[in-house]
Amino acid sequence: MPDNELPGFLIIGLIFVIADGQILYRGGRRYLSGPDGGEGTGSMAWMVVTVFHLVAFGVLALLSVVGPGWSGSTAALVGRLGVFLLLLAVAHALTLAVLGRRRQDTIVESHYEREIDRPAEVYVQPVAEAPIEQTTVTPVPGQSGPSPRVSPDLGNHGPYRA
Repeated sequence: MPDNELPGFLIIGLIFVIADGQILYRGGRRYLSGPDGGEGTGSMAWMVVTVFHLVAFGVLALLSVVGPGWSGSTAALVGRLGVFLLLLAVAHALTLAVLGRRRQDTIVESHYEREIDRPAEVYVQPVAEAPIEQTTVTPVPGQSGPSPRVSPDLGNHGPYRA
């Protein structure tokens, strides 16, 4: 890279990394806190975003020195920025995946803690009542018993037709 392209590439790359890192941190902190507004999620978001910054700065440094044939024109600078933005998008997606996984872990932990804090369920045995003697079918001819109860006919479309 000529001397005038390297500082421009690094400055533009740094601005993109810092802006994306701030977006991830602020959104990740809210995302990890969940609907109950849990405390202590800022430190987890900060650790994940710190790893994102380190990876992104490393990619920026590598792209600034790799590929000497890519130097000398505005198209080469735009090409390097394009490759950098694509790699930054991959790093952003991986960071979101880590934040999502951490949120799932938090949800499972809170559910498990609620299960432990809940008192043991008490099962009450129902009192045995006298069985209800109702027939559901017509008695066999010659046997005594009440006629079965059926639902009323629903008009001409009902199951019971005369």
